[in-house]
Amino acid sequence: MPYPAYGNPQYYMQNLQDMRDRIDSQIRNYQQSQIQQPVTQPITQNFQIAPQTNNNELESRYANSIEEVKNTFVIKTGVFVNKEYTTMWIKDVTGKIRTFETNEIIEMDEKDKEIYMLKKQIEELKHEHDHADVIEPIAEQKPTRVSSSKKPNAK
Repeated sequence: MPYPAYGNPQYYMQNLQDMRDRIDSQIRNYQQSQIQQPVTQPITQNFQIAPQTNNNELESRYANSIEEVKNTFVIKTGVFVNKEYTTMWIKDVTGKIRTFETNEIIEMDEKDKEIYMLKKQIEELKHEHDHADVIEPIAEQKPTRVSSSKKPNAK
């Protein structure tokens, strides 16, 4: 007999029982590991067509004309300016457009303010001086006497 252990039915039964015990032990270990691991949620994908943003935020872009502003789609309030910063358009999500003309305000420090005030005073004095030259020649002229064409009443 080449395999004397398998010829013995009792040894064969013991070997099968050991195999069954090992398989049962592996199944229990697997089930316990599944219980201990957190249950994972199924993966879901959500597709956003437009990003969610705070409505208080603004979009801003350069635009060359109001036609360009009209043809631009906005998902929140959009501020458009031309490259010279002289015109500004505000377009809301409904498509309403408001147009503004802008001018630059230059902040002046104390020295600049003083220089501005002095220049303004000089211009006012020049204006008064030019006005005085026009009025003085008129005052220097002597009034001419207008002759009366009435004849005295003779009695």
